[in-house]
Amino acid sequence: METKILIDDRPIVRESFTAGPAAPPEHLLGIDHRLHADPEPHEVRLAEAECTEGCCGALYVTIQRCGNEVVWRDWRDPDDLHLSVPTFTFDGAQYDAEIALAESDRTWEWHESTVARLVRERLKGDPDLLGRWDCHPVWVEARPSERGRVHVSYFFPQLPSAGDGPWLQFVAVLVVPAGEPTTVADDLVGNLCASDPRRHDRVAGGSPGAAVELDHQWP
Repeated sequence: METKILIDDRPIVRESFTAGPAAPPEHLLGIDHRLHADPEPHEVRLAEAECTEGCCGALYVTIQRCGNEVVWRDWRDPDDLHLSVPTFTFDGAQYDAEIALAESDRTWEWHESTVARLVRERLKGDPDLLGRWDCHPVWVEARPSERGRVHVSYFFPQLPSAGDGPWLQFVAVLVVPAGEPTTVADDLVGNLCASDPRRHDRVAGGSPGAAVELDHQWP
């Protein structure tokens, strides 16, 4: 899944970056509102290489509201120092309306992705759900190739960027039953957080040394 971004009918991401697709809609149009424009500029990653950014780069743009206009500027790709993409300026009201329309459009979702979005919103809205186990959710995703499942990633006891202390990453693969998405999501969150989510079979990242420091078994 990718978000197709058109500027004057031009597929600007595809024209500017060929190493991978644009970011999925749940990333750019989700609850973090990454494409919203504020007076304080912020940088957004619009696309990443299929082999990861560290290998073949990514496409970034800085978004800022300047009076009645929204500006996309300072495009960059860490793997391409000669990237040249012009600055684009949009009418602020038209921009806000277009982003709101895109964020409200859920016609692209399938059952599991709707459940994943609701699980993501629930975990982000109440950090104590996983926080009681010193776990911090990072991403929740449904994959088109894995129907009937939702993947939830979380770190313990801190995010890798939080300091020099040890950390482990866990990924829980949750079976998604049929049913009304909100009810299904509530049940999945309840089951995930009701008991210790730091299960041995869910370890997906970190190091054996970190596991020893944290008194956890490394797989």
